[in-house]
Amino acid sequence: MATNGFTWIDYAIFTIVTAISCIVGLYFGLFSRQKTIEDYLFGGKNMKWFAVSISLTASALSSHSIVGLATEVYLHGSQVILMTFSIALASLANYFLYVPVFSNLKMTSIFEYLEMRFNGFLRKLIMLIAVGTYMCVLPLCMYTPSLTFSQATGVNLYIIASVMTCVCMLYTSLGGIKGVTWSDVVQLSITITLVIALIVMGIVSTGSVSEVIHRASDGDRLKIFDFNPDPTVRVSFWTILLGSTATSCVTLCTSPHEVQRYSTIPRRLIPRLIASYSTIYTLAKVLCMTLGLVMYAKYFDCDPKSIGAIKKADQVLPYFITELTTSIPGFNGLFLAAFFGSSLSIYSTLLNTLSGIVYNDIAPWIISEKLLRKAPSFIMKLLVVIFGLLSIAFIYLLENGGTVFELSYYVRGTTGGTMFGVFTLGVLLPFANSKGAFLGAIASVLLMGVIVVNNSIYVRNGFIHHSPKSLHTYGCNTTTFSNFTLNVTATPQPPSPETSFWLFRVSFQYFELIGAMTTIVIGAVVSWVTKTEDNQVINPKLLTPIVRKYCRPVQEAQDQEIGPLKETVKNVVSGDDY
Repeated sequence: MATNGFTWIDYAIFTIVTAISCIVGLYFGLFSRQKTIEDYLFGGKNMKWFAVSISLTASALSSHSIVGLATEVYLHGSQVILMTFSIALASLANYFLYVPVFSNLKMTSIFEYLEMRFNGFLRKLIMLIAVGTYMCVLPLCMYTPSLTFSQATGVNLYIIASVMTCVCMLYTSLGGIKGVTWSDVVQLSITITLVIALIVMGIVSTGSVSEVIHRASDGDRLKIFDFNPDPTVRVSFWTILLGSTATSCVTLCTSPHEVQRYSTIPRRLIPRLIASYSTIYTLAKVLCMTLGLVMYAKYFDCDPKSIGAIKKADQVLPYFITELTTSIPGFNGLFLAAFFGSSLSIYSTLLNTLSGIVYNDIAPWIISEKLLRKAPSFIMKLLVVIFGLLSIAFIYLLENGGTVFELSYYVRGTTGGTMFGVFTLGVLLPFANSKGAFLGAIASVLLMGVIVVNNSIYVRNGFIHHSPKSLHTYGCNTTTFSNFTLNVTATPQPPSPETSFWLFRVSFQYFELIGAMTTIVIGAVVSWVTKTEDNQVINPKLLTPIVRKYCRPVQEAQDQEIGPLKETVKNVVSGDDY
């Protein structure tokens, strides 16, 4: 998107659309009662289930997902459509295995479960891992749209990043979870509308739907089923079925911000929430993938990157929008507002969740209980501001150092599977104990750290190279690109298999799966070896319903000492089943 193409109309539309989201959040902060933890973090537990499902989709469908999915299909084809099945499988697992446990425990944060099930030390360990992961993700959420805005307008990246972060801090801190949720509804509505409009305009520009399908088929973009079992293959049926399903489980089942949203509505409505969330999320991903096919059909004979019109493949979408909407005043501003909105959704969600985690799990270490109880809402609003300001500082490091971007990607690969594995141990295995969970988590983090670090080294050294499907330039206008010369450079040959260990070349789709399985397998083995009679005293309410029959009777478990939160767990026993 060229700088000279951004007019005052674009600035006006960008400002108006962004202001709408902010006003929605401020409305709930100024005119809604938010004095307690339940009000601020859970919206009084009486929010609209459909609005929450849209908010969850907005949080999951960040600007990275929109650009990433469209670019993935443009370069590598539509195999990623199989992700829709992984979302369905993860949703079923969530409904039958995890929600029946977490929804009954009346927790402020999901980490309280670990203290009920194992011990306080494991709770603190996993909580600190989650906080570290979120702090690495936050600056990335704001950096990408800020960079795009800077390239389009010439405005300094730090200025726009700081301004938009402050806007997000304002409506997140004052509006609480209600403000975040309804702002997400507005932002996702605009984003989806924009994506649909781009698809329609792209089809019209190409000629017809049949022409899009014909060009995509000729370019091998419609091949979906590749049953290659090689785990180093970037995308195949197996990487999606296994790896992507594990990734979806990490996101849908045990992510703190996801579990928090399930507590914002009455428990009887959770099935509707899960069903609508998975459906809307799937449809949104399909739209992004369809946009990628339309982009390829538009440039099937003249790839903009090959001719030097853009520098990176992920700039194809902004280039595509610029070409289609040059004659439509204000569309560039609307696109950037939607692009920012999709990032603000996940950013505000993470800020709200972080404030709850720190208030509940870290603040008691340094603040008296009396003060925490006296002004919980104020303290959490202050925490939102603190984390927002810290993320601005990390954006500076990201731009200057160039390593935080990579760190955030690899940290998620290192820690996501570990956290999911620990919760799965607790929920599914009655004999799992704190020793097994701790050693499984440590082994997983260490193993995934070695894998992702070496994986990044292999990528930099050319050991891992995933070439895109065919891209052509034979249809380019030689007059328009008079200085264009197609240079063909030989790609360095990767080293032989003997010199590059296969585990370090495994597809990134498997990162969370490997991390989770390491935690579960090692945790189960250690727990079995070290089990004692006391380990068998597990409150059945802390286990998923399908394995509760393997526990000692409820009354017997209730009469025993069940970890540091004995009274809390006793109260759970008297609650209703999910």
